[in-house]
Amino acid sequence: MIYLWRAQQSGAIINIMLLGTLTAASLYRQYLKVYFNNYGFPESQELPGVLITMMMIFVAVFGVGFAFDRLKFWKEQSVVGTERNPYASYRLNAKEVYWIRIWAAAILSGNPTAEHRRFVEMYDAWIKRAIEEDPILKAEVEAVERWITAGDAKAKRLLEGDA
Repeated sequence: MIYLWRAQQSGAIINIMLLGTLTAASLYRQYLKVYFNNYGFPESQELPGVLITMMMIFVAVFGVGFAFDRLKFWKEQSVVGTERNPYASYRLNAKEVYWIRIWAAAILSGNPTAEHRRFVEMYDAWIKRAIEEDPILKAEVEAVERWITAGDAKAKRLLEGDA
């Protein structure tokens, strides 16, 4: 399954590679054939040289992909990253903080029971502790707040015609 996912992620690269090899074939015919002396084949045979050029391009592109894979540059799927993360059970990210705040507000807007209030207090304590213990999360939450606020200010300026 992971290879299928990677093939989907690299679809654009593969398409470009296909177009690149076709371009390389035409370049080979015009320029590389003379430069590389037709890779030692007779002058009348162009196909082996084109295939060698195409293969070199494939190897180069897949070599870069292999290096990216070994150096962990591929972005894993969120589910896989969460499943393998030992802190995923209690660590929060900025989006989760805001979702919890929205859910807490929704719970409190109705007629919450004592159990519902206890859940909201527990979630508030969880958010408070997570933000206190993780300076990166604190910075992300503050950045989201600044982004939201700046977005509203810009939208107001656009509506008023000041922008």
